[in-house]
Amino acid sequence: MRRDRDAALWLAWRLVVGRGWRRFTLIALFAVPVLLSTAAMQVIGVLNLSGPQKARAQLGQANLSVTAAAAGKEQPDLASAVPGIQPSDAVLPIRSALSFPMVIAGRTEQLPYRETDWSSPLVSGMTRTVSGRLPSAPDEIALSRALAEERHLAPGDTVRYAWAPEGVGPARIVGTVEDPTGYRARFAVGAPGLFARWDDRTHTGLIGLSTSWLVRADTATEARITAAAARQHWQVTPREAVSSAKSLLEAQPGLLAVPGLALVLFGAAAAFNLRMRRLNRQLAMLSAVGFSGDRLVRLARCGGAAAVAIGTGAGVLGGLVLGQALRPLIRSAVERDLGAFSLPFAALALLAVGAVASGVAGIWLPTRLARTASVRERLTRAPRPERRSRRHTVLAVSGAAGVLLLLFSATQGTGVVGPVGAVLVVLAALTALPDLLHVLGRLATRLPLAGRFALRDLSRERRRPVAAVASSALAVVLAVSTASFVASQTEEDRRTHVGSRHVNQVELPLRNTEPSEAVLAAVRDVVGRDTPVEEIRTAVPAGARPVAEGNRLSVPSARLVIGGTPAGSIRVVDTPEQFRDLTGRAPTSREWQALGGAKLLLLDRTAPTGAAPVSLMVPPGPGGAAPAPVPVDPAPADPVDKVTLTQAKALLSSATARAAGLEPFTAGYRASLPEDPPADLEERLGRAVEPLGIPTSDLHVERGYEPPVPARWSITLTIGAATALVSAMTAVGGAAQEIRPRMLLLRVIGFRGGVQRRILATQAAVITGLAMLIGVLGGWLVAGSQLWPQDIPVAMPWSTIAATAFGVAIASSALAAALRPRTDSRLRER
Repeated sequence: MRRDRDAALWLAWRLVVGRGWRRFTLIALFAVPVLLSTAAMQVIGVLNLSGPQKARAQLGQANLSVTAAAAGKEQPDLASAVPGIQPSDAVLPIRSALSFPMVIAGRTEQLPYRETDWSSPLVSGMTRTVSGRLPSAPDEIALSRALAEERHLAPGDTVRYAWAPEGVGPARIVGTVEDPTGYRARFAVGAPGLFARWDDRTHTGLIGLSTSWLVRADTATEARITAAAARQHWQVTPREAVSSAKSLLEAQPGLLAVPGLALVLFGAAAAFNLRMRRLNRQLAMLSAVGFSGDRLVRLARCGGAAAVAIGTGAGVLGGLVLGQALRPLIRSAVERDLGAFSLPFAALALLAVGAVASGVAGIWLPTRLARTASVRERLTRAPRPERRSRRHTVLAVSGAAGVLLLLFSATQGTGVVGPVGAVLVVLAALTALPDLLHVLGRLATRLPLAGRFALRDLSRERRRPVAAVASSALAVVLAVSTASFVASQTEEDRRTHVGSRHVNQVELPLRNTEPSEAVLAAVRDVVGRDTPVEEIRTAVPAGARPVAEGNRLSVPSARLVIGGTPAGSIRVVDTPEQFRDLTGRAPTSREWQALGGAKLLLLDRTAPTGAAPVSLMVPPGPGGAAPAPVPVDPAPADPVDKVTLTQAKALLSSATARAAGLEPFTAGYRASLPEDPPADLEERLGRAVEPLGIPTSDLHVERGYEPPVPARWSITLTIGAATALVSAMTAVGGAAQEIRPRMLLLRVIGFRGGVQRRILATQAAVITGLAMLIGVLGGWLVAGSQLWPQDIPVAMPWSTIAATAFGVAIASSALAAALRPRTDSRLRER
């Protein structure tokens, strides 16, 4: 009994799985999707920061982080808020600011800044020393490597604080560092006492300096610190809350497993559809010697299950190796440290078990061919007549159902059923492929010899190319849908972005400098004498003073009030040039007449005016009472763009402002360039205005919005393109192996190897081209099913898709041509 079972297994393996390239291509159809999915799991698993990485970046080696609320110029003290902290308790204060004005090489830049005792073990892992050392004295500082390389600085150079008191020297650079979570981050770190040495006590409030503490103590002390911080309304961050965050794959283990399983299912069905038709002669011989149809089916399914199991195991192992080999490339792409190696056991188990189940399900129906043909039909090798009525019924039903589901998804605003509709449309397209192949066979009459052979062979036995197209089309659908989704979201972000000024405008806020002809002359020297430069003016109470010391822009300005509800800011406009500078268009005669007639020009046409009173109100100063609202006579303006509305909701003239007890206040200058600003405009303008007290970091140049594409999306797109390439090449290779006997017959008849290569290459190009067409259609529909309910148009990256399709077609054709049977091939395969 055991000997019979072993013989059956051996026969199933040799007959169904085959040997040589046939065995390799069959197992590869199962292994490649699993391999790519396993590798993608590891790649995508490290694209986002892991919980331990986040905890190390935020808390170093501490167990607790406490951040005090803003305390003005005074630095809060944790010891006074939490009595009883022992010297043995590790408590490390950190002062930090997100925008710290630093003068580097004569140019003021706003940099993230952090100041603490860097020799403490609590901060281990928060930064990494690249060269030199970390600062330890109050006159020492270290810059990030990206900043130092950009500004051509090295240890021994100096930088200074923008508002350092007179007589206080700069800080000496003692080293360069980098953030393990972002190599290109630009920041500075200082030793305790550096800011206190620089602080002039007048600009402290402008920096937004905050104080936090890293704590590592016993559980009771940490509990007391947490309770005391809560009473002070301070923010407490325990390490567990940061490190326990789940990654994307941990939260959704089926994210990559499900597409991989779908590829395995499609590939298994397609591969065994090809293989079972290839085995007609062998199955006929077994039938002639007494094998029943049921026994042949069991034989085929046993061999298929063995191929699925071996392919899945090889795919998992190969994917693990490939994922680890790609880590250096991923690190270079994302420019940060990657998380420690860890296996996503849940996702891998789902993938492995699901791959075997999908593979077995995929081979279940094709193996029925082992019992449905007679010995005569198998030996003649003639294609069986198709049941066109059933196929056309499937085509009509799946196509109509898919279109209806897509329309329902787009009109009802739901993206759940949309992908199902897209898959049904792809199924309809695959069902229509035999008719298309028949047309191509008819059109092959005028082609060269190899082209006629290739297309007529595809038309004669259509199941083989349809199966090959189906096995690779799904990978193309996934790749194209991902690329289209990213491109569409990027284009939508670009289209809906509303800037704070019009494109090609340059704005100079006068935060610390009074308006003067010297500033205007310096600006015009850089932007050109013919470039219009206008004042940015608001209305403020007469004699008003800044609320924040050292910041003249903190003067309380008048606000628009409609029906007792604040409605936005106002601007003072006295010339058509100032109107054009603000709105981007010239004023109409009606608008200009309203401004000159002591009226308030309402730019926001959505404001609920009607019978509601319109007035101007000035916020009260510190400790003062709010002035009474000043009623004004409104007049609606013609439509303006959204950029204008971000700057002002209404306009008035200087005369109208003075009549309301206000006076114009120049907040800055704005230049409208006639063309795109040059790349070095900020640097040249900064050199011109820095001596006048305007830091370069305050300059704003509107160049147009280009939404950034995160590195993880670029890597995901690369994975999708690689999946499409490998799937197409595997399918084409399998299809080429299945027509190997016919290529050998051509060789026996006398056709040279070049003809065989051209036939295989032509068939590969046709199969790949059809897969690309159906994949692009399916990808467009899948992306649209998610975007149309959100009223986002689908933007197809045609240049990328065309380049990828061309590259895949060339590679697949080259592979198929290389699989031509050699002269010494065994003719018994015929």
